[in-house]
Amino acid sequence: MNFKYRIVNFLVDISAFLIFSVVILWVFKGVIEKESVRNFLIGFYFFYYFTSELVFGQTLGKMLTKTKVVDKRTGEKAKAYQILIRTFLRGLPFYFLSYFITEKGLHDHFSQTILIKS
Repeated sequence: MNFKYRIVNFLVDISAFLIFSVVILWVFKGVIEKESVRNFLIGFYFFYYFTSELVFGQTLGKMLTKTKVVDKRTGEKAKAYQILIRTFLRGLPFYFLSYFITEKGLHDHFSQTILIKS
């Protein structure tokens, strides 16, 4: 999949994540302690990607670019364990450097998924 789609997907998804996070933190400002905000953000980051791709095969960014995640071998909807691998690898520090190793990123490589036009 073209790298420009991945950039747009990332920018839309990180923007959506930040907006959702700010709203949730504002709504629950008396419930979520300041010391817990970091853990909330990490958990919500994983929840956003895992749930979106598991349920819809797409995040908001992928919906905008009309792309989706599928199983590389079958072309069918990716399995839960594949989405879990994708999501976990995205959370690694310096993940973005994986694009210098492989064109599609380590999250696609190790989860055996690809991004296609829907």
